[in-house]
Amino acid sequence: MEEMTVSERRLLVRFFQIGSIMALVGSIHILTLLMPWYVVRADTVSATVLSGYLLPETLALSSIGGVLAGIALLVTSFSSKPSVVRLILSSLAIGGGVVGLLSPVYLNFVLIPSLNVVGEPEPGFFISFFSAVVIVALGILALVTRPQKVEIPYPGYYGMGEQETAGQPVETTSFETVDAVDDGLICPICYTTVTSENAVRCTSCGVVFHSGCLETYVNINGTCPNCGRAAV
Repeated sequence: MEEMTVSERRLLVRFFQIGSIMALVGSIHILTLLMPWYVVRADTVSATVLSGYLLPETLALSSIGGVLAGIALLVTSFSSKPSVVRLILSSLAIGGGVVGLLSPVYLNFVLIPSLNVVGEPEPGFFISFFSAVVIVALGILALVTRPQKVEIPYPGYYGMGEQETAGQPVETTSFETVDAVDDGLICPICYTTVTSENAVRCTSCGVVFHSGCLETYVNINGTCPNCGRAAV
């Protein structure tokens, strides 16, 4: 089997996807400030509902944490180097998540006990807590994301656009659907797993592709991505 390294462009796309999810979760974290966070009971009759934005500490911590996570998406466009994007993206996410996590923790373990009152957390408290945890997790995911090598199980794979011989292809080929494929078979065009539902094989070289990937390639180039023969 041959190994091919996933390109930097594909890695940057992955970071953009992580940043997009991070921005969404950061927005949710900020919006929890509008929700009830805690119900405080001074006695058995009266009760006070505390929303996150009513308390300066939780307002500041959640806002800073959510903004740091939100601007992470913008960072992905500042550099074309995956190592730089990874560092900044993970730093903003982990930092923003930790700051956001301090908001419900401070309320529950510092502020409420200092008031000498009893109460119970409300949905906003839990959503704020778990959204901050998700932001930290996304930061860790960005930190551990590295270029990966994928195995191409075709010794004769020459790569898209390359041909076995120089010059224009003079031979033709066709493609056929495949009823069954081996587990873990990789499409040489997109480097993801092929299943029997979307598998197409070149009748000349025997390489299996995703039907959608192959159709797009053939429409543009008119040849098999592997053997270079003209598609008919």
